[in-house]
Amino acid sequence: MMIRRAFLLLPVFLALAACDTPPMRQSYATLTFQDRPPIRLDVAHIEIVEGYQAPGTAPHIDHLFPQKPADVAAAWGRDVLRAVGQRGMATYTIVDASATETALPRSTGLAQMFKTEQSDRYDLHIEVKLEVGNPLLSSTGYVTASVNRSQTVAEDMTLNEREAVWFQMTESAMRELDEKLEAEIRDKLAPFVR
Repeated sequence: MMIRRAFLLLPVFLALAACDTPPMRQSYATLTFQDRPPIRLDVAHIEIVEGYQAPGTAPHIDHLFPQKPADVAAAWGRDVLRAVGQRGMATYTIVDASATETALPRSTGLAQMFKTEQSDRYDLHIEVKLEVGNPLLSSTGYVTASVNRSQTVAEDMTLNEREAVWFQMTESAMRELDEKLEAEIRDKLAPFVR
């Protein structure tokens, strides 16, 4: 009788064991640039062009980031650039916002069993271009800026830990890109800045 009860309860225990709940996904603050002073351009209209399309296949991983680098780069254009003129146009283009994953060589045999190694390298590249033209000024101009980030990660990192690395890479890269763009615009596009 006892064996029969145990046998009847076996599927219940197996079903419970199979119900492994996935870990809670960490949420991240939205990366914006609304808190910084805008750059006022002497144009009537600003167009944001998303020239980069994520392939969505390996080795590309930018589509897996908590915030896609292309979206954050586009947010910079929307949040920072302001059209305050009567004529002319500015075009802000996301040229590249790619992130790739490269598997790193690891030890084999007994040596591998006793140490945690770096298993992957993530490479992030963001490049943007701002073109400005105003017929009233009889002038045109453009600037480009790009940034790179590279990070290796350990083989025992969880998905949440990897996503935290991706978020930090994006945030750090965009901080540098913000500084570079500000300097380039004020230097090379000074006639268009009000």
